[in-house]
Formats: sequence, structure tokens, C-alpha cells
Amino acid sequence: MIEVRLLENGEEKAWDDYVYRCPEASHSHLSGWRRVIARSYGHRSHYLYVQENGAVKGILPLIGMGNYFFGRSLVSMPFLDDGGICADNDQIGSGLFQEALRLYGGEKADFLDLRHRYANNLDSPPGGEKVMMILDLLDDPDEMWKRFDAKLRNQVRKASKSGLTAGWSSKEGLSDFYKIFAANMRDLGSPVHSHDFFGAILDEFNDSTKIMLVRKDEDVIGGAVCIFFKGSMIVPWASSLREYFSICPNNLLYWEMIRWGCKNGYQRFDFGRSSPDSGTYRFKKQWGAKEEPLHWQCVSRKIGRVAMPRADDARYRLIVRLWSHLPLSITKFVGPLLRGQVSS
Repeated sequence: MIEVRLLENGEEKAWDDYVYRCPEASHSHLSGWRRVIARSYGHRSHYLYVQENGAVKGILPLIGMGNYFFGRSLVSMPFLDDGGICADNDQIGSGLFQEALRLYGGEKADFLDLRHRYANNLDSPPGGEKVMMILDLLDDPDEMWKRFDAKLRNQVRKASKSGLTAGWSSKEGLSDFYKIFAANMRDLGSPVHSHDFFGAILDEFNDSTKIMLVRKDEDVIGGAVCIFFKGSMIVPWASSLREYFSICPNNLLYWEMIRWGCKNGYQRFDFGRSSPDSGTYRFKKQWGAKEEPLHWQCVSRKIGRVAMPRADDARYRLIVRLWSHLPLSITKFVGPLLRGQVSS
């Protein structure tokens, strides 16, 4: 019989050792994310694991979320591209899933949202159409450059000729990045994550997270948060100011990260998830990134609902419809109160 346990303080090392050992585990599975999310938004965690003969054999991180508009949910993992069950075999995976269902019932949640990156044998309906965009890196950045088409190379050159530069920063660059990110989210009509959310990530994962900033003279006009894990560079959040789009800051931003990754032995560049044929999807595809399907799954109490609400939910869109016309100071204050309740 599979015994599923709840992670306690002091047991994080055994958990994280399994994350590094398990081929299917990602950075999203690391125990530090429960501290990041608790510190940023106050959500409660249920980190489930199975241990046999003193060794961890399977894990499932879950975060409890709940609000008036979208109901209660258990998510693995909110705000991130993946999460879900990682296990040494199907029996252990099934045991973790059954315990998640038990928690889901006990919490009287409306949704159980599991963001698996790989296909599995769980009896659960699919919950999304997003795909990951992944670029395989070469050891030689010059060879990588030659693989890009002429249009993309010219856009990078245009950024350089326009006086743009890019470089790495640690937490001291967060304020500059956040100004850009918050402005861009406001322009898109979307609530922004809190400054504390990014601060918590940089504090918790200070040895595996950096910020790249793009400058025009002394002004920061673009930036990205980059996470390093198991030979991959992962970019979940990136933005540039719209008024500079004509001189291609995003192209320089991504090229400098890719170039650095090639020179420093990274094998994969993870652009993050996108909806197929969206604008962000096409931007990522031009670099040669390939689709990798996500296998998000969702259990719902609500008849006719196969996935929990995300940022494209009609009620969410109604709330944020006027967002792009609000003063930036207001969106930076109110936005995180809403953003912290939406799992996308």
C-alpha cells in the first residue's frame, strides 16, 4: 500500500534531491516555490510525497487558492508552466493522485489543476491547449547565429546599431525590470504580479536566477527573468517598453541570453508557454523553437467545466477590460491583489 506523506519543515533537502534526480521534474517542483508563493500571496501549500526504504520515490506539490470570483482550487503549480506528479512508477503516481483527490474533496475545492509536462496514465481530462517553445542550443554561438533567418539577424543588428546594450543583473536590477514589466502588463490590460513575488524568487533561488536588462543609453527599456536548471535556461517573464519596439529591444534581449547560454554550456532555451499561432508563439518560433505539448489535467465539480479559470476567462476579461487605461500607479497597487488569485 502506498503511504503518501505531507512535507514538513526540515525535509526539503530530501524533496529537492529527488527533483534533481528525477528526469521529469522541473524547477517548478523545487520546495522553495512554496515559500515564494506563501510570502508573495499567502497561499497554503500541500506538498505530497511518497517514501520507500528512506528514499523519496514520488512527489506532488499543491497550492491551495481561493477567491470570490473563481472559487477554490488546488493547483500544481500556479503562476508556472508545469508542476504535477513526478513518480518512479505508475503505482506511486496513482497513489499521489488519489491523495490529491482526497484533499480536493476535503477542501471542497472547485478545481484540481495538475500541470504535467509529460503524458501519463491518470484518469483525468485535459485542461488546456498551451504548448512549450524550446530551442536546442549549440556550443558555438556563431553557429547558432547562422541558423537564424536574415530578417531576425537584421533585427538584432538594428537594435545594436540603435545603441541598445544588454547585460546580466542580480536582485539590484529588479526595480528596473519591474518598472518595465508593470508598464507592459498595464498596456496589455493584464494585472501584474507583485514586486514581492519577483523579490521572493530572487531571494529563494539566488544561485539559479538572474535578470537581463536592455538599455538605451542609461535608460532601461527591456528585461527578462531567467532561471537556470538542469542544463536549461528558462524565461517565464520578459517585457520591453512599447515605444521602443521599432528598434527591436526584445530581439537583442533574447539573442544575448541565447548567446550567453551557448558559450556557457546550456543545452536548451525554454521560451515558456504560448497559445499556438498567437503573437508570442510566432515570436518564439522565429528563433527556431519547437513545440512541446503540455499535458495539463483538471478535475472539476462544475458541470461543463473541464479547466479552471485562467487569464482568458470571460469574468477575468471583464475585470481587466479597462486596465490599460488606468494610471500605472493604480495598476501596480491593485493588480497584484487580483493577479495572485489567478493561477495562469
